[in-house]
Amino acid sequence: MERTDARQPRSLAPLWGSMLRSIFPKCVRAEEIPQSATPAAEAPDVAPKAAEPTLQFEMFSREWQQTSMQDNWDGFRIEAQNKVTDQLQATHALFLGTQLRECGYIYQFGPAFQSVDGRTMLVARYGLDGGVNARAVQRVGKSWELKAMSNSSLKDPQRNMHEGSVEYTGPHMALAGKLSWQGAWLWSGALSRKILPSLQLGGDLTLVAVNGVTSIGQIGLRYAEGKDAFTASLSRSPDQKTPGSQAHECRLQYVRKVTDRLALGSEFKYSYPDKESGLQLAYEYSFRQARVQGLLDTDGKVSCCVQDFTGFGFSGMIDYARGDYKFGVMMHVLPPPEAGQQ
Repeated sequence: MERTDARQPRSLAPLWGSMLRSIFPKCVRAEEIPQSATPAAEAPDVAPKAAEPTLQFEMFSREWQQTSMQDNWDGFRIEAQNKVTDQLQATHALFLGTQLRECGYIYQFGPAFQSVDGRTMLVARYGLDGGVNARAVQRVGKSWELKAMSNSSLKDPQRNMHEGSVEYTGPHMALAGKLSWQGAWLWSGALSRKILPSLQLGGDLTLVAVNGVTSIGQIGLRYAEGKDAFTASLSRSPDQKTPGSQAHECRLQYVRKVTDRLALGSEFKYSYPDKESGLQLAYEYSFRQARVQGLLDTDGKVSCCVQDFTGFGFSGMIDYARGDYKFGVMMHVLPPPEAGQQ
């Protein structure tokens, strides 16, 4: 008998298949991959964007106010603070060679108190010229705030002023009411409402007990998104030049936060029926314990203020239209830090 070989001829298909798989990787569908083989995706470490808070109507243009408002003074100014307790401080302020008073100097002294939780604040100042200033702020709950302020002068009755106000700030709406006396009674109310996360609308109305009842009204809007803030307002008030008529004024403000330290802003205003307009440009550069401010407007006014909150400060203002020049130097005297504090 012939012997037959039990071994069959070997196929070349598996060999070619392994070679092709090594050259061209196999396409695998997502549903074919087991979940245990896929690493868990890490959530991106991105901080949630803070929502624009609801603001009182008078604070709609807070960025422009912070950038453009300067504490300009003339002469030499020194401010000192003495720590009495952890919550109470005694403050002193001395002005020499100033044009604010006929005598050429001002000295003010007073206490400043703030509670541990920061909900109560009391500030008072007494000056050698017979002026007394006092202010109190009390927060009630999470949304209410009570304020009172009083200015009294023994020599100048026109400086006497007293007012009290109540404010409510909620998640979507803010209300404010104020009653004051400045030689005549004044009542004002304000309302602001958040329409969109970045858009707020509001207005206020003031009634003055002069010539019966005189009203002053204002409406406005605020749009803030990221580093940009835009505000617009339209006001109506009695025309001082033409008794019995009304004057209207429109203001537009825009502030851009260029960096964390630098902010640039501008304001345009137009009044009717006077048809007068004005433009202001301002900047603010902030350091850790100091800041530099500058302002330029079309009325011929240029000003700059440099303040170091722990040392010296300089101020300069030139009003070419009125021929007014003010230059001043300021020095801060603060209590030394306690042991163990920087």
